Amino acid sequence: MSFFDDWKEWSTPKKVISILAVCCIGLIIIGMITGGGSPDKNTSPINDGNNNVEQITGKQVKIIYDGEWSGAAGDVSSINSISGSGDETIDMPDDASLISANAQKKDGSSNELTIQILKDGKVVKESSTTAEYGVAQVSASV
Repeated sequence: MSFFDDWKEWSTPKKVISILAVCCIGLIIIGMITGGGSPDKNTSPINDGNNNVEQITGKQVKIIYDGEWSGAAGDVSSINSISGSGDETIDMPDDASLISANAQKKDGSSNELTIQILKDGKVVKESSTTAEYGVAQVSASV
């Protein structure tokens, strides 16, 4: 029995998950090829206004958008579906060495959606879209 014969028998959710997994792996490979580990810009530590500076540690994926969005994020060992509304920061495993993520706007606005990969509070890589129902994707070695 060939792969295509098996494919015809798979359920729609299994096909969707398979396609998402292949896309995420493709993003990881493209990120590795294009030097996804080079920093784009840095952010500063958070100051709460009382001169208390909070040091952010670890690895995160951050989505910045004022509407609803959905996508996927993870490292080589595990990709998870993500969704939300507004800005959100998602912790990644400490042992992650290559993080890949994408987010899609769930509306037809021209507002900007940005997805970032952070390490210790600093932006390692980011991508944005203003397209209607647009997708931003990013991959980086961390």
